[in-house]
Amino acid sequence: MTVSFELIKEVSKTLVCSKYLVALTGSGISVGAGIPTFRGPDGLWLRLDPNKFTLSYFLEKPYEWWNMIKDLMEPFLKAKPTPSHRALMELERLGLLKGIITQNIDELHQKAGSSNVVELHGNISRLKCPICKAEYNAKPFISKIKKGIIPACENCGSILKPTAVLFDEPIPKDAYMKALQLSLNADTMLVIGTSLAVEPAASLPIKAFERGSKLIVINILETPIDDLAYHILRGPTDEILPKIVKIIKTHYKNHI
Repeated sequence: MTVSFELIKEVSKTLVCSKYLVALTGSGISVGAGIPTFRGPDGLWLRLDPNKFTLSYFLEKPYEWWNMIKDLMEPFLKAKPTPSHRALMELERLGLLKGIITQNIDELHQKAGSSNVVELHGNISRLKCPICKAEYNAKPFISKIKKGIIPACENCGSILKPTAVLFDEPIPKDAYMKALQLSLNADTMLVIGTSLAVEPAASLPIKAFERGSKLIVINILETPIDDLAYHILRGPTDEILPKIVKIIKTHYKNHI
């Protein structure tokens, strides 16, 4: 699956000419870090029951819930940014990218150095007490979690939960409002590595489009907004995004 040089150059020009570039990212951008997608061909939902990834299930059976996900924590926490994450950081450093809205819970954008990141679905590296709201770094708990010891709040003893948003749990309101504002401000939006199957993230590109934004889709598979897209680059994000940055720095550096 190869994207032509001409198309990548045309997309690069569009980004350079944009006044307010925003990116929306999904799990496809983290595949190169060893983190599986949820809905892809080898996605997590093929071997795990999504009905158990709910707040209701966690509250009802917290010990079973933690036993189910204990082997998922370490790969997320040890993952390192991919070429895609670093490319987006470089677009920010060049003054082009104004913000990233991500559905991911891996914090890889921040690890890559991106500064304006809105996490719609929280993250897995922070644990929070559902009772007293105390928060903790997840890393010190990993060795115990792998042994089946459930993380508990040091203040009140309640079982901790990752800040990652579960099904039937509301999106943090402040995160959504920031994401919505970025989308409404965007004159160009990169939609990267997401199937756009989950709301409210799925509607953000449409809201941006309705305000006149150009949508640029970078994804291996088709998406529901392909018909609205200004450009579609069908292929791996780790191959495409670094090429875009390279072309911008070599062909358009005088325009930035």
